[in-house]
Amino acid sequence: MLFFSISTWEPKDSEKIIQHFKELRPPANIKIINQWVDLNGGRYFMLYETESPEAYAEFNLPWSDICYIQSSPVMESTEFIKLMVSKGI
Repeated sequence: MLFFSISTWEPKDSEKIIQHFKELRPPANIKIINQWVDLNGGRYFMLYETESPEAYAEFNLPWSDICYIQSSPVMESTEFIKLMVSKGI
C-alpha cells in the first residue's frame, strides 16, 4: 500500500530535523518512492510503500518527538478510477 506523508516541524527544531534525516534508515519493509522538501521551510513530503503495519509504526514513531506527521493511504488516480468503474460507481 502507498502512503503519502507530510511532516511539519517548528523552526526551532530545524537542526534536529536535519540530523534525523541524515540518519534516516527505513525498515526493510518500507520502500521510499520519492521525497520532497518545501523550499519555504518546515515541511517534508514523502511517498512510500509498505504492507506491514509494524514497519509503518517503526518508521514513523521515532519522529514523534520533533515533528508532526500526517500520513494517508493513497493510490494513483487512474487506478482509483478503474476501481470505481469496476464497482459501478
